[in-house]
Amino acid sequence: MAGIVFVITACAACLLVWNMEQRRVQSERARVDSIVADRAHAIQSTIERALSSAYALSAMVHQAGGEFSNFEGVASEMLSLYPGVTMFALSPDGIVRQVVPLAGNEATLGFNQLTDPKQSKEAKLAVQTGKLTLAGPLNLVQGGLGVVGRLPVYLQDSQQTRVHPSGPRFWGIVSVVIRLPEALAGSGVAQLTEHGIAYELWRIRPDSQLRQRIAMSGTQAPADTVDRDVLVPNGKWVLSAAPIQGWGDPAGLAFKVALGVLFSALLGWAAHLLMQLKRQEQNLETQVAERTCEISATQNKLQATLDAIPDLMFELGLDGTVYDCRMPPALLLDIRPGQYLGRKAEDLLPTEAALTVAMALSEAQQIGRSEGGQLELPFAQGLQWFEISVARKTTLDGPDQDAPRFILLARNITQRVQADLDLRIAATAFNAQDGMAVTDAQRRILRCNSAFTQITGYTEADVQGQSLNILNSGRHPREFYQAMWDSVDATGTWRGEVWNRRKNGEIYPDSRSTTVVKDAHGQVTHYVNTFNDITQRKAAEEEINQLAFYDPLTHLPNRRLLVDRLRQGLALGARSHHFGALQFIDLDNFKALNDSLGHDMGDLLLQQVATRLAACVRATDTVARLGGDEFVVLLTQLSANREEAAAHAEAVGEKMRHAITQPYLLETHEHQLSASLGITLYQGMDASIDELLKQADLAMYQAKAAGRNTLRFYDPQMQAVVNTRVALEADIRRALLLQQFQLYYQVQVDAKGQPLGAEALLRWPHPLRGMVPPNEFIPVAEDTGLILPLGLWVLQQACTQLHAWSLQAATQHLTLAVNVSARQFRQPDFVASVLQVLGSTGAAAHLLKLELTESLLVNDVKETIAKMRVLKASGVGFSLDDFGTGYSSLSYLKRLPLEQLKIDQSFVRDLLTDPNDAAIARTVIALGHSLGLAVIAEGVETEAQRSFLATQGCDAYQGYLFSRPVPAQAFGEWLHRYVEA
Repeated sequence: MAGIVFVITACAACLLVWNMEQRRVQSERARVDSIVADRAHAIQSTIERALSSAYALSAMVHQAGGEFSNFEGVASEMLSLYPGVTMFALSPDGIVRQVVPLAGNEATLGFNQLTDPKQSKEAKLAVQTGKLTLAGPLNLVQGGLGVVGRLPVYLQDSQQTRVHPSGPRFWGIVSVVIRLPEALAGSGVAQLTEHGIAYELWRIRPDSQLRQRIAMSGTQAPADTVDRDVLVPNGKWVLSAAPIQGWGDPAGLAFKVALGVLFSALLGWAAHLLMQLKRQEQNLETQVAERTCEISATQNKLQATLDAIPDLMFELGLDGTVYDCRMPPALLLDIRPGQYLGRKAEDLLPTEAALTVAMALSEAQQIGRSEGGQLELPFAQGLQWFEISVARKTTLDGPDQDAPRFILLARNITQRVQADLDLRIAATAFNAQDGMAVTDAQRRILRCNSAFTQITGYTEADVQGQSLNILNSGRHPREFYQAMWDSVDATGTWRGEVWNRRKNGEIYPDSRSTTVVKDAHGQVTHYVNTFNDITQRKAAEEEINQLAFYDPLTHLPNRRLLVDRLRQGLALGARSHHFGALQFIDLDNFKALNDSLGHDMGDLLLQQVATRLAACVRATDTVARLGGDEFVVLLTQLSANREEAAAHAEAVGEKMRHAITQPYLLETHEHQLSASLGITLYQGMDASIDELLKQADLAMYQAKAAGRNTLRFYDPQMQAVVNTRVALEADIRRALLLQQFQLYYQVQVDAKGQPLGAEALLRWPHPLRGMVPPNEFIPVAEDTGLILPLGLWVLQQACTQLHAWSLQAATQHLTLAVNVSARQFRQPDFVASVLQVLGSTGAAAHLLKLELTESLLVNDVKETIAKMRVLKASGVGFSLDDFGTGYSSLSYLKRLPLEQLKIDQSFVRDLLTDPNDAAIARTVIALGHSLGLAVIAEGVETEAQRSFLATQGCDAYQGYLFSRPVPAQAFGEWLHRYVEA
């Protein structure tokens, strides 16, 4: 083991040393690379600075136009400014003509750079590219090693030639010769050796692709170098460097390896010592385990003996003090032995339980043991029952031999006690109100309770050994009972309702359940059957059903049952493709019967009507009462032909209508009435239930509109009229919100043609419908109640205009007539609202005239007169509009506080051609004057009409002869023209 530790540690040490060495080499390479990068940059800067002199000479050649006469002087001065540059040369057309310095360079004069085999390539490259090129290192003509920088010079000719019609011409080359040893001195590359670094400056020759050394320290090129590029014109040099002693550190490496080996040896020795200690410890543990195993075997034997006892075990003193306590693991109670030790039973247990323990201890003290005592103790899990047995311990000689000890065993008998209780409860339940019969596996009755006898009449002696078939009523087929027992065998239980027969032969409804009893092996041993007489419940359900689905007065189906049967009829029609019919029946003038004879007579009549209707239809049809005096008849399966179905429905409808019109004997009163019927046909699910009811209802109203006591079939045009009416109602509501209504004014003149006032007429310029006639929207407003907010708006606008007229001299005498609907007038707050409007607008009450219709005189005339008198006292005037077109009682007419009667335009229109209309007009005028009322005629359109009325004494006129109804502004303009005229 120690050898393995040594080897592993040595390997780890070697890996660590190798990693450290790699990091050192990487650090050294980074240092060398940084130094070499600086020197490479210095070399590149030195070469670039020396070559920049060529650009200066080129600029001078350009300036001199190619004739650089002072070249020697300028070039001599430049030599001192550019270290490393040893010669400047001008080569017109590529031939060296001028050299500075001349001494030592005479051999270069006349040298043609463009034709020399060695140097012509770089020279021609410079001419072709027009850029500075660098040639070399090479052996110079003047001797020595250096590089030559060549910059082509192009001049712009003053005169163009055919050959060169435009653009610059090649003049020649400016050459700069740089001797390398001298040029490199300023870059500090030679000082690398002072840092312990060997170097080599080299390039790849472009012609031979061979490596050419430019400069080097020592005599041997360095290996495993760090390289940095030196960029020069049309080429690249490389500066390579490496430590002179190489990248390795043998001494340091040897030291590190020695330390690693030493550390590995120490760890190996430590592992050897540790193994020896471990072996000694294991030997000790083995000895301890053997001894422990022997002790544990003894304890386990004792524990197994104790665990086999499923009882609580206590060691007690005679006074009940607990000296020891043990609880078996299987006893899941919140008992902690520590809480009992040292305490007495009377302190731990309820009084009764403590007394039982004390008596058991006393008995054991006397006879040596005690058994059979029971304790009831409270725990978190609930009350628990224990049976205790006590035995006296045999004491050894010693100081405590006079203090006896006892062993008390307490066995949990809660389940046994609960089972006994359950048995008693089961026995009680067996004799409860529900009848019960227990059968064996062959379904023979073994036992039954008293409730079974009370329900069926059979005693236990009567049915013992019999089958439950003795109760069969004969109303259920054999398959019913087979399915019942199949369910019992499959699920273990069955519950349902059965018609059974009592011993006396009476058949009754029974709620029965059957449950299987199985033994521990899953075999059926018994069946428990319960019986409950549900006769009363069935009667209650029938009564509830009657109340829920039938009309309590006529006992006809109500709306809920009708809808259900209509849904079934639609489904049946969809399957059979037969038509059915729905008839809506409304009794004519039924309210008059209730008002005259009372609701009792009305209910009696409705019962007789229901009987007659039911007698007119088949058993498969349905007669229902929706409420009030409305009945609905559902006819199903009439015919697959629509015309035949309609004829059948009409025949049934006429039959019912005729039956309804027969006299009714209501106690001592005989009464006759008629009915209006609406019929709609259906086939399948083409229409919904609500749509069919709506169609039949519409058809019924059409029958009423046709004069009552008739029947009508539903016409889709009726629905279109209703839809139009609904749309118009919505538009009226929207118009009220958007203030679309306007008041027009039609002048009223006296017998001389002088304006007396005007009538305010409501107009509706609809944005889409155009001008909607009042006879279209006002009846809808009346029916829907919208006439109330609309009438209030008219009154407010009219009073506002009346106040505006009172502020002008030409109009301050004008009265304004406003039409008031009967529904508006009957509102309880009508008088208050009129007075409030007069007060808020500032209009004069004596200039306001309310026009009422004769319909107000039909109902509640006394209230009408009372309201008129209150307003009359405030100054408001009244005119009876459209007089003669309705029903007017002269006795009431003379009591009304009227000021004026208005002859309806229907009499004025034809009074010149119709003697009857002329007579009516004369009569109205005479009647009005006899009652002290003024008379005004409306609808006067011709002068002949006005003349005839004037001869009869008519007081005022209104109509197109004088002015059409116009807006307020146009009315003011008309008055202005009239005054001017």
